[in-house]
Parts: sequence; C-alpha cells; structure tokens
Amino acid sequence: MIKMNKISKKLLMMVSIIMLLVFGISYLLNNYFSSDYYLYKMKQRLTSIYFEVQNLSIEELVEAEQSIENNNNVTIVMVENHGSTEEINDNVQFALFKDKIVLNKFWITDETLQKVAKGQTVKLLFNQGKLKSSLLTVLYEQENQLILLGTVVVHNTDALQIVNQLNLYSILLGIIISLLLVAYFSQKIITPLEKLKSVAKDISNLNFKQVEIKSGDEIEELSYSINEMSNRLKNAHSELVKKNQSLNTLISSISHEVKTPLSLIQAYTIGIQDGLDDGTYTDVILEQVTYTSEMVDYLIKLSKVQAMKVNKSKFDLRELLQKVIAQYKITLQNNHLHVRSNLDSIENFSIEEDMSQMEIVFHNLISNAIK
Repeated sequence: MIKMNKISKKLLMMVSIIMLLVFGISYLLNNYFSSDYYLYKMKQRLTSIYFEVQNLSIEELVEAEQSIENNNNVTIVMVENHGSTEEINDNVQFALFKDKIVLNKFWITDETLQKVAKGQTVKLLFNQGKLKSSLLTVLYEQENQLILLGTVVVHNTDALQIVNQLNLYSILLGIIISLLLVAYFSQKIITPLEKLKSVAKDISNLNFKQVEIKSGDEIEELSYSINEMSNRLKNAHSELVKKNQSLNTLISSISHEVKTPLSLIQAYTIGIQDGLDDGTYTDVILEQVTYTSEMVDYLIKLSKVQAMKVNKSKFDLRELLQKVIAQYKITLQNNHLHVRSNLDSIENFSIEEDMSQMEIVFHNLISNAIK
C-alpha cells in the first residue's frame, strides 16, 4: 500500500489537474472540431490541386487527368460550357456517374455559371444527406470548357463518436495508471526527504545523527551537506560544553581561592580598628590584595588553556612557607591556633618549581587546616 503524505498529495493533485486539463482539451477538440478540421484540410488539398492545373490547357489537362486523379484521389470532369443550366447540370452529373460518383443532390445554379463565365473560381459543397457524404468541388472555365475538380468528403460523425468514446475510456485508464505511477515514484522521492526531516529534528534536539541516502541526485547531495552540518554542530557543541565546564571550574576556583585572602584582609582590617596593628598589618593587607589580583588573573588564564605553561625557577621553599604562615597571624590568633614547624631538620630548601603556583598550594593547605 502506498503511503501518502502532504507532498505526495500535492504532487498527485497537481499532476491530476494537469492531466485532466490536457486530456480534457484533447477530448473536446476531437469531439467538436475534428470534423471541421477534416473538411478544412480537404478544402486545402483541393485548392492546392486547383493551383497546379489552372494554367494547363485542355489537352494538357486531359493527358494528366488520370495521373492527377490517382495520385490525389480527386475527380476531374470537363463539359462544354454552353446550353441551358439544366443541360449543363445533366452533362456534369452524367460525367460524374461515369466516374462512379452517384449523387442525390447536385445542382449548379445560374449565378454560379455566371461567375464562372466571368473567369471566377467557385467552390461548392454538396451534402448528399443519407449517403453521409458530401462532394467538395471547385468550378472554373478553361477554353469554353466547364471544369470541375471534386473529391468526396465522408461524414465521419458516427466513426468519430466511437473513436472519441474509445479515447475517453483510454484517457480515463491512462489517468488512473499515471496517477498510480506518480504516487509510486513520488514516494521514492519523499522517503529520503522524510529521512532528512527526521535527522534534522534529531539534530535540533542535540542528537547529532548521520543519514545515508543513495539516490544519485540533489537529495543525496543534500544528505551529504546535512551530515557535514551535523559533524560541525557536534564539534561546536562539544567545544561549547568544554568551555562551559571551564567556566564553571573558573567560577568555583575563584570563589574558593578568593575567600582566603578576603578573610585575611578582613581580619587584619579589624585588627587595625581594634588598635592591634604592630606596623605590619597594612603591608599584609596590600600583599593580600596583590595576591588576590594575581590569583584571579592566573585562574582566568587557566580557564583559557587546557595546559598552562609552568614557569619554573629556583627559590627557597622555607622562606615562601614562612611568608605564607605569617599572613595568617591574626586568623590563627582569633582561632586560638598555633603552627608548629620543623623546618630546621631539612638540609636543602632550594627547589625549582613555579613559585606562584606553590604559594597557592600553601594557602589552600593552611586555610583548609584552619577551617
């Protein structure tokens, strides 16, 4: 069973309308204008024969008469153009009878004979009634001879009705077969489009699928473009997720790292207000502000690259550790805590590392220990 969708229905409707118009117009033309067209073509043929023989003498016409009649399916009759109208009519009818053309109705009028006598060419059509035929004639005068060129025109109304009826049945059958074929082949076109639609919907839901279509046309090229778009969106989405993760990590790191220097700044500021400053509190506060600024810059740089370059240099680890511990003097006192160190047992305090990152490590260790 052929599945119909919106595009198939539209395509089927458009093709149906076009076929109905084409076949309908063809049927109407055959039914109502074929007889007139047939008569028009017969008149044209008879006129062309007249143009060929009008300048021939009687002797030349007599010699060519048999050939012209056989090749063009016409009858040529020549009678003396004198006497009464009735005599001329009898002579013409008898000549036609000898050529095996029997007529029910035939009469050349005086007016027609007068026109011919003046050198005019007269075209007449004699309907034979029940014989269902007509005699199409051209009359003209040549060397006092009345020359008639005639051809029988068969009335084909009955035959045309039968043919048109058969055409109608053929048209209806052709329309049905054509519509079935259109529905079948449109489905061949629509099926890949439905696949593309499904994949596009999945991509919009961040499910970056691929589609494989082998149709050898623009739809296959479109599938390649959609697959490429899916890959690029997948990569872009992956990069965006990584950046979001880096941003979340940055925010978390800043929140965590900034708390410690802010706590120290707060503690030393309160100490100044309480008159506990021994002359070093403002230096510690400025140092913590500088440290906080540098740490924020470092974290921002860290979020921009996956692996930051480490700037290693030689420095004294004991001095760095004592410096960091000194910054927590007020916090340790407020929490009634004391730091015990055994630094004298270490022989070599000189190391080669990134001093700024080591300072962050010590701050995290001491602040977490205090908490």
